[in-house]
Amino acid sequence: MSSAMCAAATPALTSAPARLSNGTVKTRRSGATRHHHHHHQSVAPPSRCRGGASSARASATATTATASETAAIEAATNALRPSSADCAKTLVHLANTGTISTTCDDGVALGTFASYVVDEDGGVVLRMRADAMHTKNIASDPRCSLYVQPATQPPGVLSRATLIGKLEKLDAEDAEKAAIRYDRVHGENVGVDAMQRNDDYYAFVVDRVFYVGGLGSDKRAEVVDAAAFADAVADPLSAHAASIVDAMNNDRYEDVVNFARASLPDEAEPAEARMLWVDSLGFDVRVITSGALSGGSGNGKVLDVRLPFPAPATTTQRALSSLTMLAQTIWEEEKKYEPVLVPVEMPEKKDD
Repeated sequence: MSSAMCAAATPALTSAPARLSNGTVKTRRSGATRHHHHHHQSVAPPSRCRGGASSARASATATTATASETAAIEAATNALRPSSADCAKTLVHLANTGTISTTCDDGVALGTFASYVVDEDGGVVLRMRADAMHTKNIASDPRCSLYVQPATQPPGVLSRATLIGKLEKLDAEDAEKAAIRYDRVHGENVGVDAMQRNDDYYAFVVDRVFYVGGLGSDKRAEVVDAAAFADAVADPLSAHAASIVDAMNNDRYEDVVNFARASLPDEAEPAEARMLWVDSLGFDVRVITSGALSGGSGNGKVLDVRLPFPAPATTTQRALSSLTMLAQTIWEEEKKYEPVLVPVEMPEKKDD
């Protein structure tokens, strides 16, 4: 990644896929403070079809699209992403450490390192030292927050979630289960983090979640209520997303550039492109264009483009297959490829 790409933590401009037609993708997005629901919307792989006033082309700048067009573009793009609740749940599953903030006797917030595990019901469980300062604070006031930001995210993504609620101490039976899960996830650790017999285990009771993340026109800073967070589902690709992104950027860079080119206005050409992240509904690419978007001279612009999968990709194999099919579709459209039909000779019927 060039220094220009690394410096582009906040892109100057954003763009949605250039054309949405033909094809269907099942989307899932719910409001930040509502229960999570599934929605379905017909969309299409991006196509860089030149000309044609009827093309639903996304504009990359505010000066080349009306307010209503921009709103429509953003609405279509947002619908192709997981909900804020799902994103927050994914972050919690990706990370297993965070910063817990408790309140000291003098009212000052104390932020300390905390490790946690996710139980079979998706709940967060923390192991606390019996004599630790934050454990003492919890005994006086169980209200707290847990800040989570996975280390696996690439520069420019950096989504984060803050769980807000309170801690409740587990009973002996549940604490024993939590200890086994902790040992499997974190090991025994050493030094101050080594497991001890008098460690206490607490369930984090979520009241609400503050989620910050998103790319392009879908940047979000939203509060997710407890019901929506409980109902949310971690993205099934989250554990393998980083490896898929690395494989595309390192081994299939030409395809990534073609994805970017297909999502830009006709007058823009990608100078560099980098896949940022992938989820079960699609993927994001950061692009540096080779010149001004609306003609004339000028420096290239930084754009984040979102491309949807034709159908949800719930496994690594399905995601790679969708990426391959989309790359092939774009190549065929760029080359104006028309397959030649091969006649098939039917075998002659034999008389009985």
